[in-house]
This record gives sequence, C-alpha cells and structure tokens, in this order.
Amino acid sequence: MFTFFSTVRCTSILVAIALSMLAACSSGSSEDALRARVDQLQAAGEAGEISNFMEVVADDFAGNGGEFDRLGLERLLRIVALRHSDIGVTRTGITEVEMHGELATVTMRILFTGGSGGMLPESGQLFLTTSSWRLVGGDWQLVGASWKPVGA
Repeated sequence: MFTFFSTVRCTSILVAIALSMLAACSSGSSEDALRARVDQLQAAGEAGEISNFMEVVADDFAGNGGEFDRLGLERLLRIVALRHSDIGVTRTGITEVEMHGELATVTMRILFTGGSGGMLPESGQLFLTTSSWRLVGGDWQLVGASWKPVGA
C-alpha cells in the first residue's frame, strides 16, 4: 500500500514538473506576454504607481468612446490615487483574450476598491472592462479601453 501511494506521489510530482516545463516553454507567446502586461497594470494601479501604469499606455490612447485621452486617463488615475491611500484591483471571473495578430482585445470584470488604510474598503465598484492592445516593438501597449459599472 505504501509503495502505491509513493508511486502516485512521485508520478504527481513528475506531471507537475512536466506541466511547469510546458508552461515555461509557452511563456514566450504573445498572449502570455499580453497577460503579463495586464498583470503589470494591475500591480501598478494597486500600488498607486501612476507613472509605471502610464508607461504601458499608448500616446494615442482613447478611453470610453473618446471621453478620455492619454492625459485624461492619467489625471483620472492621479485623482483616484490621491483620494484613496489603499486601492484594490481584483479581477473577478475569467479574463477573455482575443488575439488578432499584432492587435488584441481583453475583456474582464474588475472590482475596484478604495480606502484610507482601514481593514475594510470604504468604497467599491464592479466594472466590466474591454481593452484594446497593440504590439509595438515586442511590447504590448494599451491603445483603448472602455469601462462601465456592472448592471448599468
């Protein structure tokens, strides 16, 4: 009996190693690079690092149907960062990625929360977001985004 469980455990470890190696081999794909870029934006947003966030945003960015350009987005983010010392950015559900060569679309639900350092957030809103991306010189740039409160 002990030998059976040891064999199963060793087999499980080998399968996990093999899957990790496959993931590492595919990590150079465009979709993986785009997902990493989205992760980078999330981390910068939560840390209130607006400059790092804006490094990913293209010069010709257009948000919410032209309501925000790149400068307008930066100003919006700075206002939010000044208003809330703690910012939470949580993706809920599945992040959908559609690849179109050097263009891509990412759709996801994001829960934004803000607070002043307390244990619970003071405010929060769930948004449905769709973002447009362009591959430039090997890096993904955010060229457009739309966001609306879920249920609106």
